[in-house]
Amino acid sequence: MSTEVSKNQIYIEGIKCGNPKVIRAIYQKYFKAILHLVETHGGTKEDARDVFQEGLMLMYQKVQKPDFKLTSAFLTYFYAVCRNIWSNKLRKKPKKEVTIDTQMLSIEVEDSSDEIEQNEQYLLYRKKFLQLGVDCQKVLRLFLKKVSMEEITKQMGYSSVNYTKKRKFLCKEKLVKLIQKDKHYKNLTENE
Repeated sequence: MSTEVSKNQIYIEGIKCGNPKVIRAIYQKYFKAILHLVETHGGTKEDARDVFQEGLMLMYQKVQKPDFKLTSAFLTYFYAVCRNIWSNKLRKKPKKEVTIDTQMLSIEVEDSSDEIEQNEQYLLYRKKFLQLGVDCQKVLRLFLKKVSMEEITKQMGYSSVNYTKKRKFLCKEKLVKLIQKDKHYKNLTENE
């Protein structure tokens, strides 16, 4: 296995399991490339951070799929993902003499604007999910993994299945309210 292939695999596995050490290494190695991309096309360093973060989140979603296979160097793929995200953001910005050159439009990744919109929805969901208490996060994670209510009750140390169901309902309700209160939620629902 070549060094490039093994590094690609380390990055993919690191993103898949959310390894902070690997994420930091990706940031240190590739942020300058994404910063250059964004600044060259009218963005700021803050924009580049957002694009980089969204790129990582989209990569996270992609590597969870069992049929995901990286067919190029990690940087090539990640750069294309970020370029696609930035291109989409430029299209959504109010028209203030923003030009997108033809190179930016020749995107190598099959991501459609629907997928990017889904990514924005996912980022909002994730942001609000992380604002929940640790118990709520754990209950909802277990529920989403289709763990039985009995098993969740046992793992959480709750007194009954009925309490677990009530807890799950309240956590889910709290998450929905947090999402609906966010100003980005209105933007996302208006676009539909």
